[in-house]
Amino acid sequence: MVTSSPRGFVPALLGGLAELGPVDPFGGDLSLELGISVWMRRSGTSLLEARDMLLESREVILSASGLDPATEPVPLVGRSPRLDVVNLAAYVGNLLRRASAATGCSIGTLAERVIADLPEREDAALGA
Repeated sequence: MVTSSPRGFVPALLGGLAELGPVDPFGGDLSLELGISVWMRRSGTSLLEARDMLLESREVILSASGLDPATEPVPLVGRSPRLDVVNLAAYVGNLLRRASAATGCSIGTLAERVIADLPEREDAALGA
């Protein structure tokens, strides 16, 4: 699992998901929730920020992989910020696997490509 997050929550999460492999957020395995908690805490990210960042990362993954956004499911959010983040993280992990298969590269390589393509966040640019 990723032990540091030099550039924030989403890079740590993407790298962690690539290493963690497929997880079922409802199967009793708390690996995903524990990872999310660590990555959020280390980066100082709130649940609402994490939700927004995960939705943004979806767009970057689709763009980096060439998957058709019109055929890719759009995750539903709004019931609970905590559940939204867990569900979105699981969705992003599955999306990384689908995108990896579509591009023919490893999940780790695709995660690195997506991290490089992430937009600079204003708070990160200000050194916050």
